[in-house]
Amino acid sequence: MNQSKINMFTVNVICILVSCVLAAFDVLQIPDNPVYYNDYSLQCHTPVKCASDRRCPEVFDWKDLERWAQKEAHAQFDLLSSFVNNSSYMIGENEFDFNMFFTRELTSEQEFGVKNTMTIDILLEYLASTYGKCTVRNLLEGRCSKVSQSLSLDECQRTSLYLCDPTYPYRSYDGSCNNLKHASWGQAGNPFKIEFATCYDDFVSKRRLSSTGRDLPNNRAVISDMQRVFNYFAPDSGNLFSLFGLLFCETINTDMIGRAMKRVRNATTGFRGCRADGSGVSNCRTPLTCPMSVPSDDPNYGPLNVECLNFSPIENANDHCSFRYPLKRNTGSSYIDLSSVYKDGNYNSEGKIISSFCHASSTFDINKVLSIQFLAVTGLFTQLHNYCVDRVKLCGNLQKQEDTIEKCRSLAIGVYQRIIYEEVLPVILGNFYDECNFDCEYDENLESTVSSSFVGGPGRFPHIWVPENVTIIQDKERMQKPFFEFFLNYDSYDCSGVLKGMLEDPIHTGTLSDSLINTFFSKDGKLGHCLLCLDLERGRDSGLCPLILYKHYFDKISGRPTKCYNSFDDLADIFDEKVIEVFKKHYESPFDIDVLFLLFEKDQEDPTILLPQTVATATCLQFKLLKCSDRFFYSWNEFLTPALKELINSIDMSTLLAMFGGMEEVPVDPWHFQSDKVSAQMLRDKNNQKIDLFCSL
Repeated sequence: MNQSKINMFTVNVICILVSCVLAAFDVLQIPDNPVYYNDYSLQCHTPVKCASDRRCPEVFDWKDLERWAQKEAHAQFDLLSSFVNNSSYMIGENEFDFNMFFTRELTSEQEFGVKNTMTIDILLEYLASTYGKCTVRNLLEGRCSKVSQSLSLDECQRTSLYLCDPTYPYRSYDGSCNNLKHASWGQAGNPFKIEFATCYDDFVSKRRLSSTGRDLPNNRAVISDMQRVFNYFAPDSGNLFSLFGLLFCETINTDMIGRAMKRVRNATTGFRGCRADGSGVSNCRTPLTCPMSVPSDDPNYGPLNVECLNFSPIENANDHCSFRYPLKRNTGSSYIDLSSVYKDGNYNSEGKIISSFCHASSTFDINKVLSIQFLAVTGLFTQLHNYCVDRVKLCGNLQKQEDTIEKCRSLAIGVYQRIIYEEVLPVILGNFYDECNFDCEYDENLESTVSSSFVGGPGRFPHIWVPENVTIIQDKERMQKPFFEFFLNYDSYDCSGVLKGMLEDPIHTGTLSDSLINTFFSKDGKLGHCLLCLDLERGRDSGLCPLILYKHYFDKISGRPTKCYNSFDDLADIFDEKVIEVFKKHYESPFDIDVLFLLFEKDQEDPTILLPQTVATATCLQFKLLKCSDRFFYSWNEFLTPALKELINSIDMSTLLAMFGGMEEVPVDPWHFQSDKVSAQMLRDKNNQKIDLFCSL
């Protein structure tokens, strides 16, 4: 074969492979009724739970059982709500994690949904304990048609009525009516969804066990050993990605993910699980908490005699009483829509967002567990909205205030979306960005939802970049302060100095900081929480399956070869040797490893990709789904005027920083800490050339 034919053959093969990869990334829909993932077992000949068991629950009187479950749920809810009246059951104001597990009050509508969810949870737990977990799996996966015909749930089921106006040009605040065909899709309060069935031991609520039926290893022990390994590896491995980029990624997460700890009727500052000094489980622990135990030989907490860390599980969501695998609630709208900033629309009499410190939205501020860096980043978009309102009013056009508000909101969200998809994702995904093929159109058959596995594993990638210290520039003086300090005393910091410092700090990908592992949300820098431990515990509480199943699933979706992992040594293609040694020490089998540890997958061979391979795949799929399911996405929103579109495409992050960051110079590329800088005044002048566009919004 001559050289030209070889080259042509190579080109054809590459084209075929690329088209296969692009087609694979079009598999975006997450099923309504997932089933247990058997593909790995079929390939690797591993046992499958309940493989040949086709039994179904045999209940004499379903209606009687349903009424009992509902009464039990209402009684439990009232009992749990009564704990709020006794301060002994609340985390105290002097404790480091005061407000970390806060809950908001329930509206009557939300209370109805919580009670419905509890009803089905109680019923499924009863069925699992009485008839066995395999019968419940068959019921959940639709193999019990006779049972389904017997169920009524008439005391519980209901249909929400939506009257959506397809000509109304603005998106709702809770996500409803974005999809006209399915008005509730993407709405705040919906559950996170799952690619395949959860791996609870009883398929309902009991935590996943090891391959031999024992408890999984102690959460804290695994994480602290992992920290030692990473600090041994690379004590100071920096990356060009800026700390500003990290906080922006966390801002995106806060927008698309709203967590609700298990709630009762009234708002709380967080239910107690541990004694105030952490020396053990509290006598005043409520069933709403699930405290984490700490080994006595823990390198950080051991000398402090801390044996217990507070933890509150996330609330389930099954408001319409469907028989399905339990799913956790997302209190935010899943759309990329700045919902954490706008919330329900908190404006003053002029139509401006009511703001707090660093110009951040006051609704964002009530999230409690926020550093000053969060407020400074989100404050840029609050200021953009308010600037827009001022500019429109200066035009002298008489229009409804609602139109001014919503046009400016459309501008802020459009700028935010464009920055995510055209600035941030290309940086963190590198060359892999093109394989994701974000060039899609709106699809009304795609449900906008956030994957539970993304929330509990791959989506936590910004956490492992949390630094030990953060730079702040005040009065032209550069200072390094421990990260925990920035959660307290907001008014002592200069917001512009905070932004400048973040832009000059790199993230660290080769180490796990004490701020992440030992002193998160601390008051004194000694006793704090372990953020990665919370991530791991939430994944287990959500019933997430083992890492190997998700690895197999994402490899299959992306067209990569799949593999069996029969021994820990087989993991060498995923992890470095030192990481595998930690797994050998704590886990009984490679099949037991938690999905969170995908974050520690070996670095990509392609140095342009900031994320590990499987994390990059999951991120690509999640963000493609959110874009393609958004009727109001800026690039195809039919209600955006030409002026709005031009402004959206002309305001990048550098321009935002120049306009509202209080800086004389801004980086050309804010996502890299060594970026060249340009005069902020020059960018402001450039933007001023488009001021007349605000009169044509």
